[in-house]
Amino acid sequence: MQNKACFWTIGLPFVTLLIFFTIVTSSFAASSPMSLVQSGTDRALEILRSAQSGSAPSLRERRSEILRIVDEYFDFQEMARRSLGRPWRDQSPQHQQDFVELFKQLLFNNYVGRVETYTGTNERVVYDTERIEGDYALVKTRVLDFKNTNVQIDYRLKLIRGQWKVYDVVVEGVSLVDNYRGQFSSILANRSFESLLSQLREKVAAQEGTL
Repeated sequence: MQNKACFWTIGLPFVTLLIFFTIVTSSFAASSPMSLVQSGTDRALEILRSAQSGSAPSLRERRSEILRIVDEYFDFQEMARRSLGRPWRDQSPQHQQDFVELFKQLLFNNYVGRVETYTGTNERVVYDTERIEGDYALVKTRVLDFKNTNVQIDYRLKLIRGQWKVYDVVVEGVSLVDNYRGQFSSILANRSFESLLSQLREKVAAQEGTL
């Protein structure tokens, strides 16, 4: 089925996935959205280098550790809710919970699978601007020299109980949340929400079989 084939992949460059999942790994509450992004990027590189050095557990072996850190600071529920869109409010609390957990596993497994292909290049991250409007913030960055090109990456954050949390990433003008919302909407136009959950379970199981 065509929807099922295109549903699970987003054409994000590796470096985007790297920063996307690790900008929230600082062990302290960042004083600003920009500092959260900056400190997390340093932590991301540290995890990569240690996992590849041969003197530390591999990235797959550290998978649970990384997921615990990500889960503490990343607002997967907000991301999942926005990605599902209007159908979210029609679901039972149990269905919402199931969807959030499967969505989180889908994204994280994609990250682990791609990050293991990293061999080290000359990418540099430039932090351009930070804009805060009430409880929302936007951090604009660029990744330079990624495969001889530059990539614009924007981070959308929300202040929740005194902590900034990322709920969307926009790469070259394409929102990850909007991208998934379009794909979810396409599937739900012809199939039930239970069917969507089943497809998610199948994909997550297939991903974990290869990790």
